[in-house]
Amino acid sequence: MRYHLREHAWGLTDTFTVRDDAGNAVFEIHGKFFHVGDNLIMRDRYTGQELIQIKQRLISLRPSYDIYRNGQHWANVHEQFHFFGERFKVQGENGMVFHIDGSVWRWNFTISDNGGNLLGQVGRELSLFHESYAVDVAQGVDAPFIIALAVVLEMVKDHQEEH
Repeated sequence: MRYHLREHAWGLTDTFTVRDDAGNAVFEIHGKFFHVGDNLIMRDRYTGQELIQIKQRLISLRPSYDIYRNGQHWANVHEQFHFFGERFKVQGENGMVFHIDGSVWRWNFTISDNGGNLLGQVGRELSLFHESYAVDVAQGVDAPFIIALAVVLEMVKDHQEEH
């Protein structure tokens, strides 16, 4: 399934919408912008149910974010110091490691698990909407989690561009 997100949406408003290919609103992401650090909540657009919470870790040398699902810590995403290899590390609470391959800076990357299974693909050229990027989520994969990873990587990218 393909989802579309507007780039830099949280800089424009405190709520932004994730749409499907038909343009239907599927998820809403609410930000707490008068809060120390980034703090976003993703809700199902139809039921209002909280699906994901993204919180920035403030005490960290490099950008670091925690993703919570149903109130439980689900994963940590952080930028690594690197000379070669992956720039980001995504560590699931259950020990699973997710891999980000490609260029986050050019909006052309994939997300896979330890077994090499493709979970999602993110790209600007995939999006039908102006100033947006698309997140393709593989069949049977947790779409809110993959979308949350894309949002976190955009926040890290924005923080790097600011500094």
